[in-house]
Amino acid sequence: MNEDCDKHQFDDATLDKRLVARIDELEIRVAFLDDLLDSLNATVSQQAQQLMDLQSQFKVLYSRVESNGKGEGIETFDAANEVPPHY
Repeated sequence: MNEDCDKHQFDDATLDKRLVARIDELEIRVAFLDDLLDSLNATVSQQAQQLMDLQSQFKVLYSRVESNGKGEGIETFDAANEVPPHY
């Protein structure tokens, strides 16, 4: 009977060590994932700002083309009606 108690205590100690090791590993993984999430959020935020800047620049360029086209008799580009030069 005494052997069973000692064996049971050894199993509990081994189990505790394994659980602690698994918890440590999970905490490390969570820390890396948290860092990755912060990095990805910063990248998405930066790209969103770049996209807004590019859209703003596109609007300015489009308005310049529109105003220049009307004053100089330049037709608006229509891809559906344009024939490539090799035809």
